Amino acid sequence: MSEHDQELGALLFFGNPMEVIPRRLITASTLSHEEKICWMAVKVLSEHNRVHDLESSTELAQLLYNNPDELPALRNVLLKLRLSRWLTRCGDAMGGGTLYGVHDEVASIAEVVKLDPDYPQLVAEAAEHEREDIRQLAKATLPLLLPPPSMETWGSL
Repeated sequence: MSEHDQELGALLFFGNPMEVIPRRLITASTLSHEEKICWMAVKVLSEHNRVHDLESSTELAQLLYNNPDELPALRNVLLKLRLSRWLTRCGDAMGGGTLYGVHDEVASIAEVVKLDPDYPQLVAEAAEHEREDIRQLAKATLPLLLPPPSMETWGSL
């Protein structure tokens, strides 16, 4: 079995295929250059029907870091893209691996939770992450996961 046979999974692109690189991605202040380039690389892989389990993709690590062994750094970048809702885990792919959605804009919380019911748990765990930027993003996202106050709540204040 070759190295690529082990990297099962799938990528789906949600958005306008005519927009090569979304302006909102380029101007996203919550993402580093590394994270933006990773999103672009993932999109290219999705366009060419390259099937990978992103979190263990030595090809993606090679593209980003010129080193296929940089999987821990790659996982942090992918976590940041998931937290910021540019990338969504959509479930398990047939044959193993994970199915991911690549968005051309920040997906809504409702859309992400529908696609990835484990997203709230991911955010809660990331709020305790060792990296400060990941912790801050997760903590800023946590309130968005709470249901909005109802009119009954306002009436009792």
